[in-house]
Amino acid sequence: MALDQVVRDFCQRIAAADLEGCGPFRDWIEQILVDHPEKTALVLPPGTLIEDDLILESDAEPFTHGFSCIVAVGDLTVTGRIYNSDVESGPSLLIAGNLKAGDLIKAASGIVVLGSVDVAGLTVCDGDNGAFLVGGSLSTAGLIDCDHEILVVGDVKGIVASDDLGNMRALLVEDVFEEPEDTSNEWPEGDLIRDRMLAGLPVFRAGSV
Repeated sequence: MALDQVVRDFCQRIAAADLEGCGPFRDWIEQILVDHPEKTALVLPPGTLIEDDLILESDAEPFTHGFSCIVAVGDLTVTGRIYNSDVESGPSLLIAGNLKAGDLIKAASGIVVLGSVDVAGLTVCDGDNGAFLVGGSLSTAGLIDCDHEILVVGDVKGIVASDDLGNMRALLVEDVFEEPEDTSNEWPEGDLIRDRMLAGLPVFRAGSV
């Protein structure tokens, strides 16, 4: 689907969901057309089930075929991880319904969900170039906010570790910090968090989640 049509349709859905005044939902949708006017969107039908990981990287399929974003016109379920590690840029994921995933690990990709999000494992949002916008509620075992633009209009269910709360050191294992033994360093490294999760190692301290 052409991106101008995607932007028009999704902005209409934002208005219909009464999210116009709730945050930068429209801004992030319109930015897709500004960034990649020559590309197109891959549209998924309602109720799509991806029984694998969904990799949001420019050099991964389907984005190597000229797509700049994936648009789910209804609910989307990903049994594995939604994964994006590029802190500079990344394909977008737009969901008109609800999202379910095993883990959600993101950096610069924009993920906009008009419904609610249910992540069985962890939600990791790293860097200041991306956004995670949720029109409904968020349920996750744990949310790690590393200087990211996050907006959840509804309730957040799950433990939250963030820069703003100043609780990173108390909740996260030492090995996600560049200098593990320097307790004055309160900011974890996104790549260290991602590496541990991919290796199946914990990032929250025992008993935190």
